[in-house]
Amino acid sequence: MTIEQTGQFVRDFLPLVEDMCDQVEIVICPPYTAVRDLAAALSGSGITVAGQDLWVGPGEAHTGAISGPLLADAGAAWVMVGHWEVRRRLGLRKWLGYGDFVVNQQIHAALATGLRPIILIGEEYDDIFDPSRLALLLDGCSGEQVEQMILAYEPEGAIGHTEPVSPQHAADGCQAIRHWLVSQYGQEATAQARIIYGGSVPPQHAQDLLANPNVDGLGTSRQGRNPFSFAAIVRRIAESKGE
Repeated sequence: MTIEQTGQFVRDFLPLVEDMCDQVEIVICPPYTAVRDLAAALSGSGITVAGQDLWVGPGEAHTGAISGPLLADAGAAWVMVGHWEVRRRLGLRKWLGYGDFVVNQQIHAALATGLRPIILIGEEYDDIFDPSRLALLLDGCSGEQVEQMILAYEPEGAIGHTEPVSPQHAADGCQAIRHWLVSQYGQEATAQARIIYGGSVPPQHAQDLLANPNVDGLGTSRQGRNPFSFAAIVRRIAESKGE
């Protein structure tokens, strides 16, 4: 969205969710150009802002790319890493192992800046999800760092579609991530991390996707650009996961 569209989004969205901000952890991932304005508009609301990607190099000077320090300076608290669209753009999709190595570098660059990573994990088309990939993605990460992360299960085949994968497919992916994390970091660290499903989530499918206890929340994808659909999904999460 443009900066003007972002402002209108906030004006429409905040009144719809202000009674749920203490129940649901809401993170919005705008384009880089809107990070600062959105962070200012959301100040005091409890809603936080994420960058859509970051460059792994140290410092701020990376022409045409965004660094962790610049995102943090603009008001971001989180950053997405590993999105399939970015992998395709950078030619990392065909080299999955190398792509995961780059994402691991991004995770450490984010943590070094004080940004919390949102890690996009999933399988390629017609493939079977292998949670052991997390060993490379999270190489060098401590349990305390894992506690600060969101791990979003997003199969590549769900991107760009109007329907999500089946609730069982989503639950199986999130469960596989959870079991692997428990085996490596223990129950306590895993319980603090957020394991969510992301990928084409219309409001009418949110309740079914959230029914399994292994799915902590949802990445709204294209529905997140519609304040009314996004608010409806937030309400489904509050109803499903609330005390």
